Amino acid sequence: MEHDLAEDSPRNPATIADNVGDNVGDIAGMGADLFGSFAESTCAALVIYASFEVKSDVTDCGYLLYPLLITAFGIYGSFLTSFFATNIMEVNANEKIESTLKW
Repeated sequence: MEHDLAEDSPRNPATIADNVGDNVGDIAGMGADLFGSFAESTCAALVIYASFEVKSDVTDCGYLLYPLLITAFGIYGSFLTSFFATNIMEVNANEKIESTLKW
């Protein structure tokens, strides 16, 4: 048993667990915030449209579908970006990490 280990020593298991927890919390927290903001703004757009009185006899659903279409295209864009990042721009050296993330 080693006593006198520095708090940030890589030999200290608590340091490794703390770093992993910090990274997971940061990433999951940012993802949850981003999803929450996007979902709330989509719902707000739908509620605003639903609260308007339609003056014509024919209901125009284009305005209602617009927030949903943005979400749908965003999902396809996410899949396409993930495909390029994992299959086309393969990272096989440390120098390629930043350029792949930026691309």
